[in-house]
Amino acid sequence: MSRTYRVSLGGIQPWLIMSYGNLTSMHLRYTAQPTHYSLFWLEHAGTLSINNRPIEYEAGSTAFVIPGMKYEFSRIGPETLHVQFTFDLIAKSEIVSVPAVATYGDERAMRLQEVQSSIDWLGVSTMRGLACVLNLLWSTASPATSATKSEIVYAVEDLISQRLQSKINIANLAHELAISHAHLLRLFREEHGTTIQEYLRSQRAERARHLIVSTNLPLKEIAILTGMADLQYFNKIVRAETGLSPRLLRAQANNRETA
Repeated sequence: MSRTYRVSLGGIQPWLIMSYGNLTSMHLRYTAQPTHYSLFWLEHAGTLSINNRPIEYEAGSTAFVIPGMKYEFSRIGPETLHVQFTFDLIAKSEIVSVPAVATYGDERAMRLQEVQSSIDWLGVSTMRGLACVLNLLWSTASPATSATKSEIVYAVEDLISQRLQSKINIANLAHELAISHAHLLRLFREEHGTTIQEYLRSQRAERARHLIVSTNLPLKEIAILTGMADLQYFNKIVRAETGLSPRLLRAQANNRETA
């Protein structure tokens, strides 16, 4: 079953970051920012991996990624148009299900023309691009229905990604999702082959790694932002996941930049 997200499409913040061009790399890896959603128009076929779960897509598809997700594109075939819209939704009552990957069939040419028009308006009107984003999302949205097994697991992943900075109580997550604690643990292990706690540590380490190598934030601040305020524990988890201490990880990244 294709991955879907429950999101609010009742409104969108009045800002947009948009990039476009031919996708020249065979692989692109990202970690979405905590408050940023991204929608991609893909004129090539390939595989989108979200938190290491692969989803195949065909040319003329969109890919939708919510805040905090770790995701990677693997392109198949020649380099083609790759457009990224980054934005933030306003929490309202219009909760719907939106697929992570969507195709457009007979509407492909029309939707591509809409994306290209947004490119033409870039630098002139932010709202033109935002309108395109909402049109694409609404065109693939469906009413939010009862969660299936996989959707429950996805919901846990999404809640964890949004709350990495805070203390996370798994029993409270289960209550929030209206499922028993034991059933949630079982579903998650069936889907991931690991426990929620192990997954949580991995996500915190990945977020920490990203901040260590891509920002100049003090390590103590990064520890707090990733829910590992105890520096000894922070050092232990980062070293266990990356093979390097936080200081060596940053030094290695700085050396690459100056090489």
